[in-house]
Amino acid sequence: MVNNIRSIALAVMLLLILPGCTTSQSMESDMDDDEIILPEHLNLVADTAGRDIDRGQQLDILADADGDNTLILWVSTGCSGCHDWTEMIADEMRSGNLSNDTRVLTIHRYPSFESRAEVIDVYASENSSTESLWPVLIPSDGQSAIDVDKNEPTDYDYSEAFANPATPSLYILNGDGKTIWKNKNYWANSTVLSDALDVLES
Repeated sequence: MVNNIRSIALAVMLLLILPGCTTSQSMESDMDDDEIILPEHLNLVADTAGRDIDRGQQLDILADADGDNTLILWVSTGCSGCHDWTEMIADEMRSGNLSNDTRVLTIHRYPSFESRAEVIDVYASENSSTESLWPVLIPSDGQSAIDVDKNEPTDYDYSEAFANPATPSLYILNGDGKTIWKNKNYWANSTVLSDALDVLES
C-alpha cells in the first residue's frame, strides 16, 4: 500500500515537472522566431509626481533635455537598491558635489502593480529619506514609448520599448533618444555614478 502511494506520488510529480520543461523550451524557440526589434531612438511623455521640481504635470523627456543627455534611474517602490541609488544621488546634490541642474530623471517601472500614490510616497515626498530632488515620471499601465524616427507610439509599452530595464538600472539617453550607456548595479556605487556623470556630460 505504502509503495503504491509512493509510486503514484512520483508519477504525479513527474507529470507536473516534465511538461513545464518541455513548454519552456518550446516557448524559448518561439520567442527567438518572433524577436522584437526595438526602435533605436525613443522618447517618453508621461505624468510626473506634480511637484515644482517635476517641471509640470507631464514631462517630455527629449523636449525637456533640449539636445542634452539625460540620466534615467528606473525604480520600483519596494526596491532597496533603488532607494540606495536615490539616496546617493540626492546626497551628492545636497553636498554640492552634483549640480541641481544635472539632468536626472526617475521613471517608475511597474505601474501594473504599484500605484501612483505609492510612488509619490516613496520618491516624491518630503517626509521620505528617498525623496528624489529631480523629476519623477509615473507612466500609466500599458503606456507606449514614442518611436522618434517614426514620430509615433511603439506597438508595445514603454518598459518593453526600453528593453525591460531591471530595477534599479541607470540609463543615459542622448538628445536624440538613443540609449548610450547602461548599468544595473543593484547597490549604489560612487565609481559607477562617476562613470555615468562623465558620459552624461560628454
